[in-house]
Amino acid sequence: MIDLILTNGRLRALDGVLPATALAVEDGRIAAMGEDEQLRALAGERTRVIDLGGRTVYAGFGDSHMHLLHFGVTLNEAELKDAHSMEEAIELIRAFIRRNEIPAGRTVYAHGWNQDLFPDKHIPTARDLDAASAEHPIVASRICGHLATANTLALKKFGITGERAVAGGEIYLDAHGEPTGVVSENAVSLLYAAQEDVSVQEAADILKKASAYAASRGITCVHSDDLTSMAGCRPETVIAAYRDLAKRDELMVRVYEQCMLPDAEAIERFFQDGYAPGQRTGAFALESLKIIADGSLGGRTAYLRAPYRDAPETRGMLCHTPEEIHEMVLAAHRRGMPVAIHAIGDAAMEICLDAIAQAQRAAPEKQLRHGIVHCQITDAGLLDRFAALGVQAYVQPVFLEYDAHMVEDRVGEALAETSYNWKGLLQRGVNVSGGSDCPVEGMDSLKNIYCAMARADFEGWPEGGWNPAQKLTAQEALRVFTRNVAAASGDEGRRGDLKIGYDADLTVLNEDFFDVDLARVLEIAPFMTVMGGKIRFMAQA
Repeated sequence: MIDLILTNGRLRALDGVLPATALAVEDGRIAAMGEDEQLRALAGERTRVIDLGGRTVYAGFGDSHMHLLHFGVTLNEAELKDAHSMEEAIELIRAFIRRNEIPAGRTVYAHGWNQDLFPDKHIPTARDLDAASAEHPIVASRICGHLATANTLALKKFGITGERAVAGGEIYLDAHGEPTGVVSENAVSLLYAAQEDVSVQEAADILKKASAYAASRGITCVHSDDLTSMAGCRPETVIAAYRDLAKRDELMVRVYEQCMLPDAEAIERFFQDGYAPGQRTGAFALESLKIIADGSLGGRTAYLRAPYRDAPETRGMLCHTPEEIHEMVLAAHRRGMPVAIHAIGDAAMEICLDAIAQAQRAAPEKQLRHGIVHCQITDAGLLDRFAALGVQAYVQPVFLEYDAHMVEDRVGEALAETSYNWKGLLQRGVNVSGGSDCPVEGMDSLKNIYCAMARADFEGWPEGGWNPAQKLTAQEALRVFTRNVAAASGDEGRRGDLKIGYDADLTVLNEDFFDVDLARVLEIAPFMTVMGGKIRFMAQA
C-alpha cells in the first residue's frame, strides 16, 4: 500500500528537474513519480497525501562528517561563537552561570571561542577565565575543539601541572614553567574527565534530541564520530544507545559511525568484542575507523611541511607518530574496515596517504573506501594521490566562512591557491562528500552549499569568491551533499538521487537553491525531511 504521496511539488534529481509534480512512497522506498492526479489515484485509506505548494524535493541531504553526540552535549554548555572580544566571552559565561543557577564548585563548560575574532587575537588564559567566576571550575574549548582553556580552579581540579606530559598533546607553560591554562590536542581530554559513567538511556536521550535537530535542518544521513565525544560515556554505551534508538525507530536520521579507537590494540579489541564495520541496526551502522592525525589550522596545530607563515616557530603537531598511523591503518585495512583520517596539514596528509598506500600494498585483496577528513592544505601532488589511491575526501565547505580570512596568513598565497580544492578533486574523479564538522560549525546544509558555490563568507567577501576557479556549480554542490554522501558508505545504488526503488530519503526546501541569487541561498529553509519513507520533520505551513 502507498504510505505517502507528495503532490504539487518540483522534483529535482541530480540530472535536472524531472517531468513530474508528485512522488509516492511505499515500504520506505520511492514507488512512483508522475503527475498529481496520476499519483493521487494510488492513494488508499491510510495513505497520507501532502500538498507541497510548489516546493522543491531533492534526494535527502547528507552530512559526511560531524559529531552528533558532542553537538547534543554542547546544548548544555555556554556558547561563545558570537564573542568578538575576551570581555564578551567572559560575560557570556557569567550569564550562563546566572541563567542556569549553577552552584559553586560545579564545573562549567563552554565552547566556541575564536581568538581571531578578538581585536588583539589573544588566546584565553586561566587568568582570563578566572574573571568569569572565582567559584566555578571553568573549561572553554576553541571552536575547532583542538585547544581549550581552563581557569585556575579547573587546573587544580583536573591535576594540570607543569610537570605533566601528554603524548600527542601540549600543556602550555609560562616563563616560570607554570600552566597558562591552555592545552591542545590530546591534552584537551584531561579537562573532560567525568566523575560518573553515563548510562545508555542518558546517551540515548541526548542523541534523540540531536538527531531531531539534524532532521529539522533537512538532513537525512550523517557520518558521525561519537565514541569519545562525551566524558564518562564509554564507546560501548554510545553504540548501545544508538542501537536502542534505532530499534525503537526514534533515530531521526541515518547514522554511520566513524569509530574513534586510540591504537591498533583497541582496533583488535573492537573486533574481539563482536563489533565490525557494516553491522546495521535500523538506521544505525558501524562504518569506519576514525583517526586524528593532526590539529587545526586556526589553532596552528595542523601539521605542515613548512613552518607557519604567521608563526615560524611551529609547524603544528601530530597526534600520533607516523609509525602509529601506519600501524592503525594497516590493522583496520586487514580487518576490512575503511579509515576516515582527520588530516588538515599537508605534512599530515602525506603521512596518511603513505599509510593507506602501504596498507593497500600489504593486503591488495581488500578494496576499501578509505578517506581523509578535512583535507584542507594540499598541493597538486597530494590532490593527484587522492585519485591514484582511490581515497575519498570528506570536506566542509562552510569552513571557508572563517578560513578564507586567515588561510593565506597561515600558509602563504602559493599553497593557499591549491588548498580547499574541492573542484580539483572532483575533476580528478575523487568522491568528495560534504559535511559540517558540527558542532565546530552549525549543521545547516544551505550555508554549506552556499560556501561551496560562492567560496565566500556570509557577507559575500571576497567579491567574486576566494580562489573562484574552485567554485562548485549548483549541480555539483547537490551531488556533493546527496549522492556523494551516500557513496561514502557504498550506498550510492540505493539513495542519493530521485529514482524509482531508491530509499525514500527526501529533503524538501521552500525554494530551489538552483534558481535564486547566491545570497538568497543562505535564507532558504527546510520544509520537510523524510527518512525511510517517514516524515521526520515538517515545518508549519
